[in-house]
Amino acid sequence: MASVAGRVENYILDLLNKNHVAVFKRNEMAIILNCAPSQINYVLQTRFSTEKGYKVESQRGGGGFIRITKISSKGQTVLEEISHMLEKGVTEKQSKNIIARLVEQGIFTQREGNILVEATAASTLDLPLPIRDIIRGKILKSAIVYVCKLS
Repeated sequence: MASVAGRVENYILDLLNKNHVAVFKRNEMAIILNCAPSQINYVLQTRFSTEKGYKVESQRGGGGFIRITKISSKGQTVLEEISHMLEKGVTEKQSKNIIARLVEQGIFTQREGNILVEATAASTLDLPLPIRDIIRGKILKSAIVYVCKLS
């Protein structure tokens, strides 16, 4: 049997596949999937983040909703979507997620992705935090900008 997080993720992915956008009310989804609203929050934070290629918008209140869209796979669009995050710095985990997404979308080759993972690893960037995360973000941004210039 699938975990609750897996069921929530699959439900959202089904909505995305059918409509190219998933719009739902968190409490209604919790009732449908027989789970707590906080479990939906967990899935949104861990599986539908910007670095994984999704844009999550929410409106609170009685008529509130959550809207999830898949971010375009064009390099320039990806750069625009994650640029603010890269400038503030990214953790090694976020970096790996971003690189995996860019490889999946064909912006980087698998080889380029592997090189970037190694170049941005904590063991390579032997610097104190938060400088290490800022430098990692700058490296990723430079690589994306370079690839965008080529295409």
